[in-house]
Amino acid sequence: MPAGIEQLRPWRFHSTNVPMTSPQPAAAETAWAVYGGDESYYTGKLEAYLRAKGIAYRLVPFSPRNLRRAARYTGVMQAPQVERPDGSWLVDTTAIIDYVETLHAEPAIHPRSPSVRFISRLLEDFADEWLWRPAMHYRWSYPDSARLVSRWLAAHLTGVPVPFMAKRLYWYARQWWWFVRDDGVNARTRAAVEATYRQTLATLESCFADQPFVLGARPCAADFGFFASMFRHFACDPTPSQIMRDTAPRVFAWVGRMWSLHPGAVAAAAPVEMVPDAARPLVAEATGVYLPYLQAMATAHGERQKRLQLHLQDVDWDEPVKPYRVWCLAELRRRYGELDDRDRTEVDEILGDARASAILAAADDGVVDGPIPALPIRHPKGSPPRDSWWRE
Repeated sequence: MPAGIEQLRPWRFHSTNVPMTSPQPAAAETAWAVYGGDESYYTGKLEAYLRAKGIAYRLVPFSPRNLRRAARYTGVMQAPQVERPDGSWLVDTTAIIDYVETLHAEPAIHPRSPSVRFISRLLEDFADEWLWRPAMHYRWSYPDSARLVSRWLAAHLTGVPVPFMAKRLYWYARQWWWFVRDDGVNARTRAAVEATYRQTLATLESCFADQPFVLGARPCAADFGFFASMFRHFACDPTPSQIMRDTAPRVFAWVGRMWSLHPGAVAAAAPVEMVPDAARPLVAEATGVYLPYLQAMATAHGERQKRLQLHLQDVDWDEPVKPYRVWCLAELRRRYGELDDRDRTEVDEILGDARASAILAAADDGVVDGPIPALPIRHPKGSPPRDSWWRE
């Protein structure tokens, strides 16, 4: 990392993020405070979900100060985080969606069928985690995006007494170093990273030729997972946005549909009852690449390795071991194990890949303490906050 950047790191936190308004005017005493930003991968996912559920929120630009305050409760320096009017806190978009669905059952986002719900969860996890690398690459490897977003992010460093240009340099160096270079993107792997985006884009484009959302007429967790990268990164950053507009106009239209969701539109749509044929190629992408990647990550973690070295997509990858993704696999295995015999058979048929089923049925390779506390969080943790990828 370039010299001079370390001075900005005593309050180190993760994620890319800036401000936006709630979908409708909301009284401060009833609106949820979402600490994030309108350039953020996961903040966009959470906002779209809250809009679809009709939950009033106000987007508060993240800052070192408010993330330190959030981390006292949640234990992690990341965005987005949610502070509710009763003083409780929510963190991690997947966990937040699950929790909110227990509070506001209708209009339902999760499919009723356990087997279809599992596939939706698998696709959400695939989209959340596997598309992170190409999203970061297109944002920070291309100068036009890097210049644009480093300016947005620099505005978050309120209270840091250094020149604005130094703040921009900090963000560029931090994001490129951690999430491009140190995440395995280099001259040998760059083509595979960009192919991941183009392939997923093409698969979604074909899917939306037959239906408005990933699994049918109604949005589900899978849609919000794909929306995370497809909205704030791929549809907004100059280079991937041009690719989307030129090659996947249906995906571009779906981004708009997702952002304009409201409870009436969701409730009026027929519930998702099955995994349509149009979505099967997305499942194949998750089973063919993502699950083997998670398995390799879990094995490396179980062997106490610091870095994962893996041959996948016809290239050799070298990246840090990420315990959070070990936990992701453990969660998928837990949910797979909770299915009854009939539902598990249905899932296996949809997966269509004996290796994928074996990965889900296997025992965990490396146990990771659940990084996400039970929601809602009402009391300070009393322990130092952790990096949001749980590397430390």
